Amino acid sequence: MQQRLDRRGFIRIITSVPVFGAALAFLSPLLRLLKPNDRPFEVFYDPTRRDIPLGEVTVAARLAEVARPWDFKYFVFTQKYPQYTPTGLRQASVPAVVLRLPQKIRLPWDWAGRIGKPQLVGRESDIIIFSRICPHLGCIFNFVPNWQEVSAGYGGYVPPPERRHALIACPCHLSIFDPADPQQPGRVLSGPAPRPPRTFLYEVRGEEIVVTDVEPGGIA
Repeated sequence: MQQRLDRRGFIRIITSVPVFGAALAFLSPLLRLLKPNDRPFEVFYDPTRRDIPLGEVTVAARLAEVARPWDFKYFVFTQKYPQYTPTGLRQASVPAVVLRLPQKIRLPWDWAGRIGKPQLVGRESDIIIFSRICPHLGCIFNFVPNWQEVSAGYGGYVPPPERRHALIACPCHLSIFDPADPQQPGRVLSGPAPRPPRTFLYEVRGEEIVVTDVEPGGIA
C-alpha cells in the first residue's frame, strides 16, 4: 500500500511540473515589472554629458577688439555632438564671450588632456573665453563691466573690495561669477549656480582669436 502511494505521489509531482512552469512563465512579466533589470529613466540625466563636442573652428574676435583690460566681445559657437540621425550630428548655437583680463592667469584648461591636447594644460594668458550659458538652469548671462551695476540690477550682491571689477551675472536666478579669479576663473560668488561656466580652447592666429574646442560635458 505504501509503495502504491509513493508511486502515485511521484506521478503527481511529474504531472505538476508543466503546470508550475506555465505559472512561472505567466508571472515572469509581472515580476520583471516589479523589479526591472534596467535603471528607471532619469528625467534630469543629460545624455550628452559624456560626449566630446566636435564644434566648428570659429573666429571669436580680433585682437584689436579686446586690446585693453576688460574689453569683451560676444560671439556664437556652433557646438556639435555625434548622434544617430540622418545628418549624423546634433548641433546647437552656444552664445559665448571673449574677455581681456587685467592680468595673466592660469587658464582652466585641465580638461584639454581629455580631448587629446595635454600640451595646453597649465597655459597662462590674459584672454579667456566662457560659454554664456549659466550652469544653473541654462539661462544666458551677461558680462557686466561695472560691478556697481551688478549690485543694482542682480539681486543686490556687493562684492568684497578685491572683487570690485567687471563680473558675470545671470539675470534669471542672480548667479554672480568672477571671470578673473586666479584660482578658479569664473568662480561662483553668489547665487545657485553649482560651478563656473564652461570654457573654450582658443589659438591666436595672426590678428584673430580662434576658438578650436569647447569644454566637454553638455551645453550648460
